[in-house]
Amino acid sequence: MKCVFVAIGWENIALQALSAMLKKHGHEVELVYDQSLFDDKNYLCIKWLHRLLAQRDLVLQRIIELEPDLVGFHVQTIQYQEMRSLAEDLKKYYRVPVIFGGIHPHSAPEEVLLSDSSTVDMICMSEGEYPLLELCNSIDKKQIDYSVRNIWFRLENGKLIKNECRPLIEDLNSLPTIDKELFAPHVPLAYSYLSCPARGCPYDCSYCSLSFLGKEAKRLKGKRVRQQSPDTLIDEIKTHITKYKSEWIDFRQPVMSANEEWTIEFFNRYKTEIKLPFRCFSHPLLITEPSVRAMKEAGCFAIQIGIECWDEKVRNIVVNRIESNEDIQKATDILERVGQYYAYDYILGLPRLPKAAQDGSVFPLSEDETIESFRKELMGFAEFIQPLKYCYRIAPFMISYMPSTELIKHGMNCGDLNEREVRRLQEGLHDNYMAGGSVVIDQKRLRLLNGYRVMFRLMSFLSPAARRKLINMKVYKIFWMAPFRLFITILDLMIAIRDKDAATYAKNYWWWFRKRFDKNYHLYYLKKRRKFEELNVPFQLPTNGMLGTKTKNGWDLKT
Repeated sequence: MKCVFVAIGWENIALQALSAMLKKHGHEVELVYDQSLFDDKNYLCIKWLHRLLAQRDLVLQRIIELEPDLVGFHVQTIQYQEMRSLAEDLKKYYRVPVIFGGIHPHSAPEEVLLSDSSTVDMICMSEGEYPLLELCNSIDKKQIDYSVRNIWFRLENGKLIKNECRPLIEDLNSLPTIDKELFAPHVPLAYSYLSCPARGCPYDCSYCSLSFLGKEAKRLKGKRVRQQSPDTLIDEIKTHITKYKSEWIDFRQPVMSANEEWTIEFFNRYKTEIKLPFRCFSHPLLITEPSVRAMKEAGCFAIQIGIECWDEKVRNIVVNRIESNEDIQKATDILERVGQYYAYDYILGLPRLPKAAQDGSVFPLSEDETIESFRKELMGFAEFIQPLKYCYRIAPFMISYMPSTELIKHGMNCGDLNEREVRRLQEGLHDNYMAGGSVVIDQKRLRLLNGYRVMFRLMSFLSPAARRKLINMKVYKIFWMAPFRLFITILDLMIAIRDKDAATYAKNYWWWFRKRFDKNYHLYYLKKRRKFEELNVPFQLPTNGMLGTKTKNGWDLKT
């Protein structure tokens, strides 16, 4: 049978893993990819350019032309509205079951499955390799198996089938090597190679969707972190960089490794067998001198680390991060001593802790108290980063609440969120972390935080002495009065010039732009648009699971 995946905005390793499993067992897999230029729900957003280059109609046309037996969407929260709208339009013209997977349907399953009567037929909870394989095997026999664990089904009569989740895959080495070929026509793999060597995270940061998945791992009695062996990971990278000639490796695991021994063993081999520059992510409590030295000697040009908040109480209680400012300072001292370049991520606009009355009751801070709390916290962080020599980038992001995370509770307690906004979160209607995030609803606060956002980005380019002058002379105050968008655009261009990650992203954009005008590309900008006949009734899962006969318009349930 033929499964068509739909991806928007960036390369997706989850789809590559699913594709590898399906192809290994004889199924056909295709990808319809829309870079969504200038509104990719990730970094760059220029609305008028996006409208000029939009090709949503071609995406829909391409899906239908492939005549799929099943269409799968991997959905992040920020993509949910666009993905749902695309699936809804697909159902108007083609009879096909639609399955949503990814973190958003997993964290808000009933909202996704029950929000209308026909768009989404199934959602995949937890890991998808084996559930999707079993589902495709049953579709191949033209009768859907409604007992597949990890998958929820909504039938045409409105009945919901909520199957239990199976145990997590403990041995990642047993899985087939990810299918990079799926994205090769759509992403310039020669510029960089994206790798995710583990699943899960050892920490429970309240803002992160992985904390929700950590609870799921505990419920399913699985390990919080499951990692590929150094042998398997080395073999995977060797295979693909030989084929695609990638210039550098981007390890996108939330923390590269929770195990110092694994880190040292892997990077000692990496420096002799791979020999490519790389970037990875880590955590202050995982920064040890032996592991940092192993990474630096192997060619690490940057370690990206989340600080998130300089107010210890907010970081410990609201963010659920146990490290102290002293722990962060110790990690920083190691990085500075070794001479390893690193970047610090920071979340702007985190909820403030309530204050207590004499009778023991608690109530939120006033807006003026909240603003003052932000100023104190952020100036404290500015003082911390001022003397650092190897912190080459400070990356401040706006707070973005994610469905089913503990941070929502804190947002409601301090009055930053209400029930209406929580519903909007579940519908994917908040902005992304590179734009206004979830602070966009409060314009005064947003302007203040944007001022600090510009300040921290600017400090990335300044020497320690220049940073000191910036703080002492209070030059940063101009950022609260100046045009934020202009400053951010200029600083982003400066980052792209000197930062390998940002420079690669800029190169990717030029590659994607040129691809739009390649006559051989499946989303060629000047491609003739087709008109499809609208169906009388959109496809819904039959109660008996029988799919009937496959036609050019999809499944004909009547035959």
